[in-house]
Amino acid sequence: MSDLKLSQDGYVKVHISDDGMAAYVTVYGPKNGGRSVTMQDVLNAVKDAGVVEGIDYGRLADCLKEENLNRPVLVAKGTEAQDGIDGRLEYQFARRDDKGKPVVLEDGKVDYRNLNLFVSVSQGDLLVLRTPPIPGVPGVTVTGRKIMPKAGRNYPLPRGKNTVANEDDTQLFAAVDGHVTIVDGKVTVNTVLEIPGDVDYSTGNIDYIGDVRIRGNITTGFTVKAGGDIEVNGVIEGATVTAKGNIVVKNGIAGGHKGLVSAGGSVFARFVENARLEVEGDVVIQEAIIQSVVMANNSVRVEGRKGVIVGGTVQAGEEISARVVGSPLSPQTILEVGINPQLREERKVVYQEYNEKKKTFENLQNYLQSYQKMGVSTESLTPKRKAVLTNMLSEYQALKKELEELDKRRQEIDDELNRLQYGRIKVADVVYPGVQITIGQAQYHVNDPVRFVLFTLKDGDIKIEPLR
Repeated sequence: MSDLKLSQDGYVKVHISDDGMAAYVTVYGPKNGGRSVTMQDVLNAVKDAGVVEGIDYGRLADCLKEENLNRPVLVAKGTEAQDGIDGRLEYQFARRDDKGKPVVLEDGKVDYRNLNLFVSVSQGDLLVLRTPPIPGVPGVTVTGRKIMPKAGRNYPLPRGKNTVANEDDTQLFAAVDGHVTIVDGKVTVNTVLEIPGDVDYSTGNIDYIGDVRIRGNITTGFTVKAGGDIEVNGVIEGATVTAKGNIVVKNGIAGGHKGLVSAGGSVFARFVENARLEVEGDVVIQEAIIQSVVMANNSVRVEGRKGVIVGGTVQAGEEISARVVGSPLSPQTILEVGINPQLREERKVVYQEYNEKKKTFENLQNYLQSYQKMGVSTESLTPKRKAVLTNMLSEYQALKKELEELDKRRQEIDDELNRLQYGRIKVADVVYPGVQITIGQAQYHVNDPVRFVLFTLKDGDIKIEPLR
């Protein structure tokens, strides 16, 4: 019995990559006298596979060449989307990050009387230039599916009090003469409130939207609040002083265990004694912090020649630095870094609110799901029950949005608290016995004097190394 070899026609296979951005054609040749693949066969196969974009017809012809048989040939490419370009804001004045830095004189001393804190502007001055975002260009796969680009981020003009924008919102100008600051992310122009003497019974309490300059003291029992910065030529006694910006005290803060000094920016002073400070930015002191409670989200620095921290509690999110900590008389001095008391309190509130709203949301969700499973038509409901269902759906959507926002804030707080675990304490001269060091969750009690030391956290424990 003789062998019979059956003929076999050639055929075409089309392969599309997983991301849809490339299509390949493989042409298989005939066997035993079968029919060869034609160009029309290739075109039909490509069409049947749904390839409609980016086709290179020259490459389609190449598929039929002898040397390309039985091997994939790239015949179509998709077009990648081009992401949009972010807009930007260009500030035409020194922002708060650039201000409040003391001037270093030629002899190396720090001049706390010259901080260049206030930035003056005149009516009509350009404050901010805004560049709008550039839209992206959509892409497309070989099968014609559109790929949407990432939109460029838009930054609206940070328009605050006493500012005006041009018609197309690309320029922001000062509407009055005054001092420019950034308050709650908005560019604001404030006129300055000048107090020629002390804040006392002759002035009463001060509550002002802009910057406040006080030529004398803030006396015990009075309150000064400012929507911008506060500058005091004299002493802050046992008063309540609150600023959204910086507080500069050219003399010192002597609280007498009364009152509170609170700043949304930073605090600069010659000394702090028997006082309480709560600061969003940095605390920069020239001589000493004595028997006080000082809390700063960023750093606490006692930078002068004395540079002493004695007694009380000093907390900072990132760093504490001084020349001398504690004293031979061994008053209890507590230094804590890698913590943010305000952030931890907010975390507690946010988590509690999230859990309460989630419970309400889940109860609503279960009710609505049960109602859906019953298959009751809304047309068959009484007007009263239909109104109840509508209110429930509205509350469900509102709670869903609130939970998303709370969850986002939870993540932001947790990320920030994790970042703060890496604080440090620098002592340029000596740490005396009786000082308690806390970094994150770790503690260390100083029992013997140590000099020129850096305290950091490593593998959950406080590490002590020479200060270089």
